[in-house]
Amino acid sequence: MLLQFSVAKVEQQLVVILTNTLFHDIDVLLIALIKPMSETPVLEHFHITVSIDSEPYFIDLLDIASVSKGRLKSINISFLNYQQKIKSGLDLLIDGF
Repeated sequence: MLLQFSVAKVEQQLVVILTNTLFHDIDVLLIALIKPMSETPVLEHFHITVSIDSEPYFIDLLDIASVSKGRLKSINISFLNYQQKIKSGLDLLIDGF
């Protein structure tokens, strides 16, 4: 099931769902890309470090897209424990930095 802050795949790309799907039955969802951690420095509030299968990744809140629900394949991973960091990063993007 596609829920807010859950992980999904669009083709081979990992993404986190940003849209609150509990109260909104819509076909297009807002997502942020999940990228492998590299040696490139990350921006603390916009690049949220996470671990998937003991591998380092980051949620890139500067790389947001909208995707049709039909293209998303659910994965049994949730980032509810990163909910506050994700919301804070999105608030900072909306309010300006």
